[in-house]
Amino acid sequence: MLLAVGIFVMMRRGGMACGMGGHRHTSREQPANDDRSPHDPVNGHSVDGSHAPTAVFDGQTYYFESEQSRDEFNKDPQRFTNARTHRHHGGC
Repeated sequence: MLLAVGIFVMMRRGGMACGMGGHRHTSREQPANDDRSPHDPVNGHSVDGSHAPTAVFDGQTYYFESEQSRDEFNKDPQRFTNARTHRHHGGC
C-alpha cells in the first residue's frame, strides 16, 4: 500500500509519468522562470528584441544574440525549433 502511494506521488510530480502528462515541456524562447524577454534559440541567452537580428521560420519570429547565432540557426532551423518544443526526459 505504501509503495502504491509513493508511486502515485512520483507520477503526480512528473517523476515517472511517461505519456501521462507528468513531465513538463519548456521553451527556450519562454523559459520557466517567467523571464519575458526573447531568448536566442541557439544558445539560450536572453536578448534585447528591439535590437536583435531575427529570422522567421514556420511563421514564428526568432531573435538572436549575434549574426553568427542567426547563421547557425539558418543552417538547420528544425534542429533548434524541435529542441524548443519537445524534449523527453529519460527513456520514454
